[in-house]
Amino acid sequence: MKSPSSLTHDPGIGSSREALHDIEICGVTIPKGTPIAIMPEVIHKNPMIWGDDADEFNPNCWDHLTGEAAGPHVFAAFLMGPRMCVARSFAMIEFKVIPIEIFSRFTFEAAYAGPVEVINPCPLLRPKGGLHVKVHKTPSEE
Repeated sequence: MKSPSSLTHDPGIGSSREALHDIEICGVTIPKGTPIAIMPEVIHKNPMIWGDDADEFNPNCWDHLTGEAAGPHVFAAFLMGPRMCVARSFAMIEFKVIPIEIFSRFTFEAAYAGPVEVINPCPLLRPKGGLHVKVHKTPSEE
């Protein structure tokens, strides 16, 4: 990621930036004034960071991060720097607490077998056609 002096933020367009001067990023020259949309999903699926299986769903990939994947800026869902999401810390706590509450009270079962196709490209990871699951209360919750 380039320094904040290389890009400026347009508050009217989500996570977009504009090049303040001609700049080269990963071998691509971006002329001054070019709008740049930051798409965290592209970073999260980059095989140069995550390896050849970057498109595969593997929650265990976080257990042993090495090389580029261990860098502080590769998880870009909240962006970085002075314009990052102000609710990042709260959201990270929610990522831990909410699943514990849900999975302790409900069981989940796939409504159908087969792979889940995601909409791509997309700023957010979304399953094509939705994700259909059967939800059952655990016996202690009934």
